This record gives sequence, C-alpha cells and structure tokens, in this order.
Amino acid sequence: MTKTRAIGGLREIADNFDTYLVDQWGVLHDGHTSHKPAVDAMHQLKARDKRLHILSNSSRRASTTYGNLLRMNIDPNLFDRFITSGEEVWHAIRSREDSFYATLGKRCLVLQWGHDDHFFEGLDLEQVDEIDDADFILLNGTEKDRFPEYDILLQSAAERSLPMVCTNGDFVSIMPDGELVQCPGVVARRYEALGGQVRWHGKPTEGAYRMALTNTPENARILAIGDSLYHDIGGAQAYGVASLFVTAGIHRPELDETQAKDQSEEALTRLYTKYGATPTYITRELVW
Repeated sequence: MTKTRAIGGLREIADNFDTYLVDQWGVLHDGHTSHKPAVDAMHQLKARDKRLHILSNSSRRASTTYGNLLRMNIDPNLFDRFITSGEEVWHAIRSREDSFYATLGKRCLVLQWGHDDHFFEGLDLEQVDEIDDADFILLNGTEKDRFPEYDILLQSAAERSLPMVCTNGDFVSIMPDGELVQCPGVVARRYEALGGQVRWHGKPTEGAYRMALTNTPENARILAIGDSLYHDIGGAQAYGVASLFVTAGIHRPELDETQAKDQSEEALTRLYTKYGATPTYITRELVW
C-alpha cells in the first residue's frame, strides 16, 4: 500500500495533475462563508489552465450550486463543470432510461430541508403528503429535529416496499460552529436496515464520477479533493483516481477527540481503517 503523503499546499503537487474534482462543503466553504485560502488555490490552478470540476453530494441542481457560490463570493467561472448528486437524480428521473426509474412511478413523498421548487421543474412527478399515496420516497434532505418522525415513516414505507431515491448520501455535515449534523445518508441507511430498497446517487458511487468526467481525455491526470473519507476519498479510490484528504472538515472532531491535532500517523491510520479509504495526499486545509 502506498503511503499517504502530507502536503503543505496544492503548489507541491499541482504539476502532477490537470483535472481536479473538488468538493464544496468543508473544502471551499462552510455553507455560509467561503474559505478564502481554498478559493485562492482554485485561482492559482485556473491560472495554470487546470480543469476544475465541482463534484458535490448536494441534492440541489447544478444551476442552484452556481448561484450559491456567487452568494459566497466564489467565482463560479473558475469551474468548468458542476456535477451534483441532485443533478444526477434529475436527469435519471427525466430520462427514465434506467430500469429502476422506468418502473418507479410518479407519486413521490419528498423529504427535504427548506424548499427547492427548481428541482422539480421539467419532471413529471406528483408530490404527495401521505405515505399511503406514494409510489416512492424522494430523499432530498433532512431536518435535524425530525429524525424520530422519520423512523415512523420509514417503518410504514418498508411495510409497503416503497423504493427510496437518495439524492444526498452524506452522513454528516459540519456547521460553521463545528457542530456535526446528520444528513440524508443516515436516513437511507436506516431504511436499508429495515429492508427497504435505496437507489444511492453521488459520491462514492461510480455514476457520479462517470458524469463528472464525461468527455475528459483518457490520459487525464485526476485529483479528487474532499473532506469525507467514505464519500470523497473512498469514491476516488474505488474509481482509481488520486485523492487529497482535507482533515479540517467533517472528521475534525474525530481527530481532535483522539488528541491528534498534529495529524499523528497512528490516529489517521485508525481513521482510514474505520472508513475503508486511504488518501493519496493529506492536508489540514486546502491552501495553495
């Protein structure tokens, strides 16, 4: 097994790659404010004619992601492509070419946080309020105070053998104050444990990488950057591309709890084993 290399900044390895798959939350921003050093690093890469693709497990569509970056003063034009798991799901439902989607039905019970009417534009779906009226569950988001309620709903759905589409497979996200909150992936896993059928989208599934790398030259030298060992690093590893693990994201509390603020090798190795993923490179924060 190749040993993970710690780096002080992207400048140390930038010449080794020409295509970058960049996660958003925990890397470029915290959901509210941009991480300026990370954005500066993107400018440096762009100045060197690197291909930069956003690869995110956001349930929002790509155009919504574009607007969110603008709101946080991140120039969307830095990026050649925006691939979100929400965009992947939208196209799957729209085309219904896949056998799973061909038989899915049109009536969906939607779990989400906030409102995202844009996601449903162009889709022949009917949103319903009761599980008994649904053909499937569309898991677009979660609200942290509703998890006990979700358990009751999932039990009813499992009894009816309703399929679930998970547009965001993340298990946790980290808030600006450092709080970890549960994400839709937790609900999807609970549903599987009840015997429910879940169609996962986004990282670490192969489909997310195929979509992100469409029309990318076969000889491209690719680096995936992210803060989730299971999703970003594990997905890159399974797809066969190099990865950079940013430790100041969702795994920061785990590292701090083991008193590994200096990123000691022992603590990191335990973390890699726990999540079944080993990065090519590691850095605390994304900087140039």
